[in-house]
Amino acid sequence: MTRKVPGIISAVVLLALAGGVLWASRSVRTALVPSASMEPELKAGDLLLIRKDAYRHDRSPARGDVVLFQHDGVPDYFAKRIIGLPGEDVLVISGWVAINGQHLPEPYATQAILREWPILVTLDADEYFLMGDNRAHSEDSRDIGPVRLQDVKGKVAAIIAPRARRGKIVNPFEDLETVQ
Repeated sequence: MTRKVPGIISAVVLLALAGGVLWASRSVRTALVPSASMEPELKAGDLLLIRKDAYRHDRSPARGDVVLFQHDGVPDYFAKRIIGLPGEDVLVISGWVAINGQHLPEPYATQAILREWPILVTLDADEYFLMGDNRAHSEDSRDIGPVRLQDVKGKVAAIIAPRARRGKIVNPFEDLETVQ
């Protein structure tokens, strides 16, 4: 009987490890930030942990989430912040944003005076308006249009390298009901 206990414990540990590997292969991935379009939140060279399962089981992306997405068959992935949600009217003028006619406070955005045409978009039921935090150096929904939910590949959960920048990515709107 005493010889069976270590064998059972080993089998349980092995099954737990196999389950963890299976979960990780389906639920998480990593990505490297290629540009400064999301500074100061994300810097070029940061290694990110992406939760591929963040929007499964009837969970929807929220305003302020930083997501990884692809668009129109381009093989590259992009990381941007969700600004506009399905069904909303998004107005962008010189980098400043209004949602359904109300100014959106964006403490994360680095503002520069941008000379660009105003953009007014009404989002469909499965579309999101995404923008980089570094507005002057970002190719985002102002250029490529809204992003469909099916093109969102996951939520950026954390910076895992370099060590000095390691930490969770926090949604700045989680505690604010007025912009949800």
